[in-house]
Amino acid sequence: MGSSIQPPGDKISVTFDRFNINSEDYSVDFMYSRPDSFLLGTFSDNTYGTVHADILAQVEYPKNHVYPSHAKPDSILLVMYYKKFFGDQHAPMHVSVYEMNKKTFDYMKPYPSNLNPDEYVDKSDPSLLIGEKVFTAVDASGSNAIPYVIIKLNNDFLQRFSNVQSDTYSQDSKFFDFFKGMYITTDFGSASMLYVRQIDLEYYHSYTYTLKDITGQDSIVTVNSSVTFPANTWVRQVNRFLNPDKANIINQLNNQPEQVHHISSPANIYTRIQLPIKEMQQKIESEGSRVFINDAKLRVDINNLNKETFPLPIPSNVLLIKENSLERFFNKRELPADTCAIVGSYDRKINPDTEEIDYFYSFDISKLLAHEFKQAKENNLTLPDNINFLLVPIRLKLSSNNVIIDVSQQFLLSGVTICGGNHSKKPIKVNVVYSKF
Repeated sequence: MGSSIQPPGDKISVTFDRFNINSEDYSVDFMYSRPDSFLLGTFSDNTYGTVHADILAQVEYPKNHVYPSHAKPDSILLVMYYKKFFGDQHAPMHVSVYEMNKKTFDYMKPYPSNLNPDEYVDKSDPSLLIGEKVFTAVDASGSNAIPYVIIKLNNDFLQRFSNVQSDTYSQDSKFFDFFKGMYITTDFGSASMLYVRQIDLEYYHSYTYTLKDITGQDSIVTVNSSVTFPANTWVRQVNRFLNPDKANIINQLNNQPEQVHHISSPANIYTRIQLPIKEMQQKIESEGSRVFINDAKLRVDINNLNKETFPLPIPSNVLLIKENSLERFFNKRELPADTCAIVGSYDRKINPDTEEIDYFYSFDISKLLAHEFKQAKENNLTLPDNINFLLVPIRLKLSSNNVIIDVSQQFLLSGVTICGGNHSKKPIKVNVVYSKF
């Protein structure tokens, strides 16, 4: 007998609704991050524009180290180990190394990726240019697994670095007053980018001591030694990014026949979407009914996926995050929450209409909608017409159990072009399935 004897007010109805989404380009001024590797160089691309990257770095000193008496300096080297490179392996790159002389970093303070190097080093002072070298990505020494580039720093810097006071290595303030750090930059070449994994200063010196031989005669012994000053996680480094032609790239997007957007890193262009939260609440909720949101998916389709139109690696993960939470989320190193920041993964599916493969990012926003509706009702508030979200390329760090333990903005080169909310064939959309009873 079932539903035939059930009162109309007790019946459960299941409804499907689709909502349109407005979208626009979002120019990224900077980002905060503590990367585990660094970009160095310049890479230009017609689709995503030009990225210039350089590095400002402190180095860790050997705590309470004392050099042997009469130690003689030999050389001081900057060694940059890099995981890989992007672009033309034969493109020349000119790297200049400056000593920071104005100020250094506070370990606990976040620094933006668009910081001004002039606040840290006076590049007009020729004595602060301590080393330079022209090389290509395939000129590296070392094995194929761990390639590295060596830049010999000049003799003036070697002598200054050798003439340290006895207590220079006793505490942070004394060492960073002596050596504030390095500014490493490039000034020509636009076809190659190094992914630097580790930066070391290596100070080579020698000393002698007297040893009696088996006949009782004095013998002079010379010892060659070295001390490494690594730019590691115990001190601060900042990767600086510039995107000089970003405005031109956004202008190109606005002139496309279809609405498309870029999501590209580092700190280049994201996409802003407007979730029509008030319209959704009015359509989903009704007086006298309880609502349960069974499923709500926001889908963002990738536009024309092929190697020619996507010269950069495609982001594996994109974060859908409330725009007003962006800076707080990454500064405080928060983790994804269904009510604020939702991770979407790159996915694909066969389109039953075209029998072609569609590539897209999908975000489960069911808990977010339920939270917004509940908060408005409990606090007797009227929801705004829209809530602004950003689509941000990210890097995830997972535990051994595949649980997300860290989220950071992507600082390596990546890019993808997506269909906008007004795209005629694959607009950004939200599909909601909900029950009323």
